[in-house]
Amino acid sequence: MQKPIHIVGGGLAGSEAAWQLARRGLSVRLHEMKPQRFSPAHVSPDLGELVCSNSLRSDQPEHAVGLLHDELRRLGSLVLWAADQHRVPAGRALAVDRVQFSQAITRRIEAEPRI
Repeated sequence: MQKPIHIVGGGLAGSEAAWQLARRGLSVRLHEMKPQRFSPAHVSPDLGELVCSNSLRSDQPEHAVGLLHDELRRLGSLVLWAADQHRVPAGRALAVDRVQFSQAITRRIEAEPRI
């Protein structure tokens, strides 16, 4: 049996890294300080919590960030899947309902048997 890969932090990057590794058949241990400890900015025990803004910036492929969004979608990104599922109107930006977004990430991580 393989040893698990340890990832520290269940923010956007940690949640995405855990998801991608698990989807590729690897065992992952995701270490998150919440709900035992919160920073002054955190209010939810959920993973992938957005604390400063609900915007993931431009979603237009002619902009670098929008192009990155497209590439991440093609790679099966958990974060972009959750953002697309819980998108709110914001012009050309990709903005999300923060609560539903982080809840969706948490549910998918918790349901993944390799994490």
